[in-house]
Amino acid sequence: MIHIIEEYFRPYPARKKVAQILWESGMSVKDGKIYVKGVEVPISGIAQVAGVNRKIVYHTIEYIESKPALKLLFENLSPKTSLISIAPLMGWEVLELTIQKGKYEKTLAKVLESLAERGVRVIEIFGSNPYEEKSKAFLVVEGIIPFEVISYLREEGSLERIVIHTPEKEKEKMICPKCEIKYCPRKIFISIQ
Repeated sequence: MIHIIEEYFRPYPARKKVAQILWESGMSVKDGKIYVKGVEVPISGIAQVAGVNRKIVYHTIEYIESKPALKLLFENLSPKTSLISIAPLMGWEVLELTIQKGKYEKTLAKVLESLAERGVRVIEIFGSNPYEEKSKAFLVVEGIIPFEVISYLREEGSLERIVIHTPEKEKEKMICPKCEIKYCPRKIFISIQ
């Protein structure tokens, strides 16, 4: 969640859970109700997912609507569509990166440059760069990520974790100190030093 929301909900941990679900799901709050793209979402469903009672959800809605900054943010939320979960079904690979705090922009630029140099088409980039946590980036690429890119990523000091999601499910896994290939169709093995 963004810093402003963290600050507003710091004294209310149960409400913070609800706000976090709304924020991450892109659910808007308007006129005492919760919506996803204009479709009303049942309060009981939100309470169940958040692990709180319905009363907490109602209090969260009231709190959001009583604070002008929160009201403005939550009235304008909408869900983000992503190809991440369906990419392997389409024959694409997903490069999942966990980036050290404060290094998101430079690292992402280097990764994109490395892919561009090898003619790899990036279909979608999806990520978040929170203030207080490690950053995550997901890159959906058409086809197979070249081995040279994987080698380059292993050398990049600001990457803490690399996961490649591939369409093949019955192949070998490749694991190194930074990488985790899920279902590697290339059967590439890198010696760990």
